[in-house]
Amino acid sequence: MNTRDQRERMRQMATQQLVQRVEKILVGVGLAQAGYSVAGGRTTISPEVISVAERPMRLTIHTLPGQIPDDFVKAAPRIADNLDVAEVHVDRLGPSLIQLRLVPKIRRSGG
Repeated sequence: MNTRDQRERMRQMATQQLVQRVEKILVGVGLAQAGYSVAGGRTTISPEVISVAERPMRLTIHTLPGQIPDDFVKAAPRIADNLDVAEVHVDRLGPSLIQLRLVPKIRRSGG
């Protein structure tokens, strides 16, 4: 495997870790719903991250039935804090589809 392939694989792994982290955060801030599965019984259903784009970092989310963008706007400060970013902006993309735009913190060097 060449260096370029290694970098791409590392980027894909980092993206997958971010997706998993965001989905867990969405559960933690109360955006999940209780559900029931015939095979598994009681379960938790959370909004699903369906795509990630960089520069600026954007996550497209498929919301759950009954959720509206304002549900995510209300949770945005908690999501931002958990992701260690300055802000999270919520944009409606369509029915059951939103985008979270992550605004990075400005890091000052020196002291």
